[in-house]
Amino acid sequence: MSPVCSPVCSGIRRFALCILLLSGLCSCLHHYHFIAEPKTWDEAQEYCRKKYTDLATVDNMTDMEQLIAAAGPGYEGKVWIGLRDFHLSWGWSMYNGSLYRGNDWNFRKWSPGEPNDIRRGELCVVIRQGVWYDYQCNMPFPFVCYDMKNIHDLPPTAVERYFFINTDKSWYEAQVYCRMQHTDLASVRNETENESIQQVVPTNQPTAIGLNRHTWIWWSDGASSLFTHWDNGHPRPDTGNCAASVIDDTHLGKWVENDCQENLHFMCHNKKKQMFYFKLTALKSTVDLNDPDVTAAILNQFEEKMKNKGISRDVKIAWNKKPEENVFHKQEKSGN
Repeated sequence: MSPVCSPVCSGIRRFALCILLLSGLCSCLHHYHFIAEPKTWDEAQEYCRKKYTDLATVDNMTDMEQLIAAAGPGYEGKVWIGLRDFHLSWGWSMYNGSLYRGNDWNFRKWSPGEPNDIRRGELCVVIRQGVWYDYQCNMPFPFVCYDMKNIHDLPPTAVERYFFINTDKSWYEAQVYCRMQHTDLASVRNETENESIQQVVPTNQPTAIGLNRHTWIWWSDGASSLFTHWDNGHPRPDTGNCAASVIDDTHLGKWVENDCQENLHFMCHNKKKQMFYFKLTALKSTVDLNDPDVTAAILNQFEEKMKNKGISRDVKIAWNKKPEENVFHKQEKSGN
């Protein structure tokens, strides 16, 4: 295994450290448990939360391989995993925590019967005469941008912060335009802002706003992930809101959507601690590897390497040592 060599940080660039084991890191965040007791998805979730951490979360292909291995040799069939499609998981394009207070993020002004076609691709929103409708995001509509910059000391809800763009674009094209020319597609946090937008939008004109929905990204443990392992042609609309992994020689763990009430075997997981032992070689003999700045910088390198390998969610790393004990101990050369 070749070492990874780089300056530790800008504050101590006078030396470099070669970390021998970083290139060999694996995810090892999930320890999977196969439960051969047929249950509905909700029953499986309840079981896993009582006995382990939760229904299985899968972040990458290494996790998939570990999950398949946990089923044991010879097993063939579907197993529940923790992925579920929640129909109400809408979010705003302008994601800035300082903008939203209380229930601002969840303000909605749906027209009666809306949203009405989520699973068939109506994942974006237009406003028309003050009420909202879902629509397919690739359909072109005019749109409303919002500008949060300091425009003549305007209050956040001032009508002058909203810009009606009378050019038909898809929702994603509109998002790019607003982010380049203003701040983002308009969020609507309350009735006052909903009324402000109506003042800049022509009467009876459907106009895109910043609300949309990502499908199949939420896991039972609350994590969101863009990693997918769907079988060809899946997920399909109107066939189920819960994901199962198909473990056999043909599907190799590929995911399919299932009716959540079906009774299947399932996979639980524990979040797992991983201990690493490694050697460091200081390129200058005067370097004190137990200097607090040095040990902190090494942890930073670990974090960066883990992020590069997609291992960033819910990861906490620390030196395993007693108070007043050194992290590193010099290895004496053995005589011949």
